[in-house]
Amino acid sequence: MAIQHDPVAAALQAHLGVCEELLRLAQREAEALRQPGPIPAAQIQSERKALLAQLNSSAASVASQRDRCSQINAPGGETPPELADLVRTTLDTIMRVLVIDRENEANLLRRGLLPARALPRAEQSQPSFVARTYQRHAQG
Repeated sequence: MAIQHDPVAAALQAHLGVCEELLRLAQREAEALRQPGPIPAAQIQSERKALLAQLNSSAASVASQRDRCSQINAPGGETPPELADLVRTTLDTIMRVLVIDRENEANLLRRGLLPARALPRAEQSQPSFVARTYQRHAQG
């Protein structure tokens, strides 16, 4: 099966593209926070909102392809290596976005630009919180 013609792979590639855009935005925000001058918060916020809308759409597209996952297994019952690599790359990108975003939140808090009430709840700081959230949504 050619992975470039696979709708699952196409949905994952689109989702990866959005995640990479979010990564670039988080990196730009981190760079702005390292500079002593003012931060273009309004611009970053508007870009973030636009990307989050795209992220919701691409995540929904990936989720709609979930049923097809059982149909794309290779003859040995394993996921094709190209698709597995695409999933791994997507997950790595998501984790990088989360790490940089967490660092950006800490920098905003240190600079007094983020009120303490805007911080996530304590359970979100637990390492398995994201995994449990994904599992809860996958079952729903």
